Amino acid sequence: MHLLVLLYVDDMIITGDNEVEISMLKNELSVRFEMKNLGEVGCFLSLEVEKSDQGYFISQKRYAEELLQHFGMGGSKEKATPMEPHLKLMKNEGQELKDAGKFRQLVGSLIYLTTTRPEIAYSVGVISQFMQNPRTSHLDAAKRILRYFKGTTNYDLLYKKESSFLLKGYTDPDWAGNANDRRSTSGYYFSVGSAAISWCSKKQPTVALSSTEAEYMAATMATQECVWLKHLMGDISGAVDYAVQIQCDNESAVRLAANPVFHARTKHIEVRHHYIREKVLDREIELKGISTLDQVADIFTKALGKAKF
Repeated sequence: MHLLVLLYVDDMIITGDNEVEISMLKNELSVRFEMKNLGEVGCFLSLEVEKSDQGYFISQKRYAEELLQHFGMGGSKEKATPMEPHLKLMKNEGQELKDAGKFRQLVGSLIYLTTTRPEIAYSVGVISQFMQNPRTSHLDAAKRILRYFKGTTNYDLLYKKESSFLLKGYTDPDWAGNANDRRSTSGYYFSVGSAAISWCSKKQPTVALSSTEAEYMAATMATQECVWLKHLMGDISGAVDYAVQIQCDNESAVRLAANPVFHARTKHIEVRHHYIREKVLDREIELKGISTLDQVADIFTKALGKAKF
């Protein structure tokens, strides 16, 4: 893994990529600021970092175990997935909870766990929609996520030592998947080399009238994230001078993004969602087709069965 230090001194960005330069930077900072060397990072804000020959492992094992004990789920039965497949939670289904505060505390804790556990992003996103008036069915769904953690507390994110650090992404929606308002859920995932660096599961702001429109809206959201990541990587390690590939499993959406004329039946799509066309034509991104079976972002848009999960 290429070691890079990024420091801000007097509004200037200074980078160092070897031990000599890093030592010089530390000396420069120690003159201006009071500093203490705490050694290599091991745990920071419940994020546990472990260095190995393969690379770096990042997890929240201890935090997940504490959650299980805090909410009385330490002896519960394990589950293979964080959410029951095809589950549709309704706003008014089940009895109202007497202690809504406990539910909100649980959901808030699970949201923090998505920092290192991208596979629960969809499940946590679903239950977080019921924070205002939670019911027993919503609490059961939240507890299932804890039962999933019961057997997977040792899962980590692995950042391997790689020679190639190309930025690549995946995007996918679940068309009209929300049973309450029929809005779709967008999901995207970006990686650099072996490393997962950005992911998201979010309900779309408007109702999509077709699966193509839902895919197109999801791809636009992924494109916005991609442009931001390109700027960030440019500030840290140099300009990203290639078209970033974003994988999409809907051919109509791919053609719509590449061909400005192909819009006879999509004129109703909001102008802001055509942002992706400009980026494709400028060759900042490349929207490519992919098989649904190889779609990584599928896990951010729906509750999958055990085998596919």
